[in-house]
Amino acid sequence: MSSTSDQGAKLAYNANIRSTLQTLAQHSISTPLAQRFQDDPNRAANYSADLGPLFVDYSKHHIDSDILATLCKLASDRGIPEQFTALRAGAHLNNTENRATNYPSLRRWAVTGQSDDEAIDSMYAGMADLVAAVHGGKLTGASGKAFTDVVNIGIGGSDFGPRLVCDALSNQTAPLLKTHFAANIDPSVITEILAAVPAETTLFIVASKSFGTQETRSNANSARAWLRSELELNNVDSHFVAVTSKPESAKAFGIRDDLILKVPEWVGGRFSVWSAFGVAVALSSGMDSFRALLAGGHDVDQHVEQAPLEQNVPVILGLLDVWYRNAWGISSQAVLPYEHHLKLLPIYLQQLFMESAGKSVSCDGEVLEYTTGGVIWGTEGTNGQHSFHQLLHQGSDTIPCDFIASLQSHNPIGEQHQTLVANCFSQSLVLMQGQSAAEIEDALVSGGMATDEAKPLAQHKAMLGNRPSTTILMDQLDAGALGALLALYEYRLFTASFVWGINPFDQWGVELGKQISQTLMGALSGDDTSSLDSSTAQLIARYKKAQAT
Repeated sequence: MSSTSDQGAKLAYNANIRSTLQTLAQHSISTPLAQRFQDDPNRAANYSADLGPLFVDYSKHHIDSDILATLCKLASDRGIPEQFTALRAGAHLNNTENRATNYPSLRRWAVTGQSDDEAIDSMYAGMADLVAAVHGGKLTGASGKAFTDVVNIGIGGSDFGPRLVCDALSNQTAPLLKTHFAANIDPSVITEILAAVPAETTLFIVASKSFGTQETRSNANSARAWLRSELELNNVDSHFVAVTSKPESAKAFGIRDDLILKVPEWVGGRFSVWSAFGVAVALSSGMDSFRALLAGGHDVDQHVEQAPLEQNVPVILGLLDVWYRNAWGISSQAVLPYEHHLKLLPIYLQQLFMESAGKSVSCDGEVLEYTTGGVIWGTEGTNGQHSFHQLLHQGSDTIPCDFIASLQSHNPIGEQHQTLVANCFSQSLVLMQGQSAAEIEDALVSGGMATDEAKPLAQHKAMLGNRPSTTILMDQLDAGALGALLALYEYRLFTASFVWGINPFDQWGVELGKQISQTLMGALSGDDTSSLDSSTAQLIARYKKAQAT
């Protein structure tokens, strides 16, 4: 336990962080972003950089040399470089679960052919053999026919990452296997998938780290029962692959030993697409595409390891998140991919950031006196422009935005892709620059409108501007660019979390709801509800009444 003097020092230090950032913010808010560009002709070049296959422009942020220096000093004081070194060395930074967090070792395998960890190398060797067996027709369904479809049964990290990557890469070439995803325990999900796939040639991946996840086991049981009925066979073992850190539990469930891919215990769900939990990606797009995904992430690993703080792009973006959260009081971040096949990215990032940084205590269990993770949301452009961009431009809250675009389309038609990119760039420009009521009034009067009519209308049309954004570009959406993008966001999250002093690798906040749901299963089946609050008891009564009709 920390001594009283240690606790006092921490409180004083945390207060100093907040004070410094808030003082900077007060000075910064008086300098509009548009003014910063006028004052510095080299601003765009100074605050942008290539990052592997990505180009990241963060010049439309409230940042200058003094702010950047202060934020980098904060990162240095909080030991960010040392924590990244410890992460790469396999230190147990996930202290509440006593686990390593060496995700760069997973990505290093794709480039060097080894990870310096026998368990990781064995996992990938088994994954490569399985993918080759499926694609080569060595592993077939019970009737001997080659697989045509694969259903990934998982939830959370066992679903979001593979689903995102499979969808993103499906835009390049026809998938080697048609890929489907069953996550929600809602019976409509698995029912509709089973109605759409051929029983003889469908392979099921049961992806569960613990192999005890309720949703996954329920959907897998439904799939197995359906297969046995459709094929009129009891033995459908060749149709099921398991990805788990608990192989004994998978075997007990009925998965063949040779069809189990074992993942190291320390691999966390929301970071697991880099592991054998990405087998759906390899089955759909090929093992080479999966390696390219990891290699793109490895490019970012190298950058983070080698670049100084003031040039370290993921670190800077993470520090900007801290800057806005703690000095500006901003609690929301929009992710806006102007690329149809990145439409699932905001959902993936919701789990990555909100499950990781949704903490209110430090690594050592002390209640924090400052805010941490915020809300991540968004959708693909240009759809969002016809939905919530009104709030981004004229709402009372400042919401930093990430704009993501490909410079080339896999499906060019006329000027449609050029129009898409023009919209992407215009949105960040207007957020930054805005348009004053006076400018709009002058334009309306010049166009012939009476001054008494133009003045109030101009107030409605005015754009405040001065709203920050990042633009991330890639030449074309491919596995390497996607891998770099996902790794960029991971390091951004790690940076902010380490500054805040929280553990981004656990997720204890999701456990109690799971436990209570098991208790309520009994109540829904008829057990006594007298110990429950009146609201929950009322809801259960209505459910039971509906089942009785």
